[in-house]
Amino acid sequence: MNVSVVSLGDLVVDLIAPVKLPVMPFQHQESGGAQPEPGGSGNFMILGARLGMHVASVGTVGDDLFGRFLCEVLEREGVDIRGIARMPDMQSTLVLDLIDRDTGQHVFIGSSNRANPAPFSAEMEAIIAGTGALFFQGYTLLEKANVHITPRAIATARTNGVPVYFDIGPTVKHVPLEELDRIIGLSDVLMMTEDEVPLAAHGQSGEAAYGWLLAHGPHTLVVKQGAQGCTVIRKEGRWSAAGFAVPVVDTIGAGDCFDAAFIYARLCGQDWAGAGRFANAIGAANVQKLGAGQNVPTCAEVQAVLNQNGVWNPLSC
Repeated sequence: MNVSVVSLGDLVVDLIAPVKLPVMPFQHQESGGAQPEPGGSGNFMILGARLGMHVASVGTVGDDLFGRFLCEVLEREGVDIRGIARMPDMQSTLVLDLIDRDTGQHVFIGSSNRANPAPFSAEMEAIIAGTGALFFQGYTLLEKANVHITPRAIATARTNGVPVYFDIGPTVKHVPLEELDRIIGLSDVLMMTEDEVPLAAHGQSGEAAYGWLLAHGPHTLVVKQGAQGCTVIRKEGRWSAAGFAVPVVDTIGAGDCFDAAFIYARLCGQDWAGAGRFANAIGAANVQKLGAGQNVPTCAEVQAVLNQNGVWNPLSC
């Protein structure tokens, strides 16, 4: 088994600030301190590495304070960063995360990277050609610095028989529909929340959307349903995995962690239902903590969720 994954793009630094929402003009408040953390794909990669998966990143950051911070943290967490291009003319993507601990609500305030497109290097190609899976999110399709990297990365995966996992994400609504259709057609597994299904299926929802998507390229749909768990849909059938009842502190990063756990479980040979059940446990462990990045679950925290619910863990974590 090739238990390895390449995460494409979405290299973001989150500045996490606990506040009381809504934040109103001239109503000043004490936040309790802001903490920088890897965001976006950083959540996916750190969680994947902690599970024992070989995780590599391909994408771009600025050769600035935030880009260097992100690379340092990822490398310390065991992520292979050889495929990250550090661009001297680029400002790394920074997102301010305002989190209300009392309500569990949050607001993102972000600025996307601005730079000339980076080239797709021979090292990036080699990293992708030898991996067990390629993963990316809808936000990656909007990154101008990766405009040459993203299509070449997907093409390399397809050429080398590497399964392509695409998480739709809410920002995909800003991707031109023709381009989105093309990317969906090149994907093997689509991952999305219930609310994001219409974004991928031309406004359709439910069975009509599932049928349309399965007829346009992907062989598998993974629908994330929050506390209710998830459902895996294929032409030959579907499998549901129930969620885990846990106290919710913050939902940031839960979907990213779910994605990493699901791919890890599949690469380890788990069936679709087993992968969904394990991914649900990861998500449940994540929402009990504030923020994400280096705060994503440890194996011990995941095992605690499984133990509390009497579920056997068939994987090494």
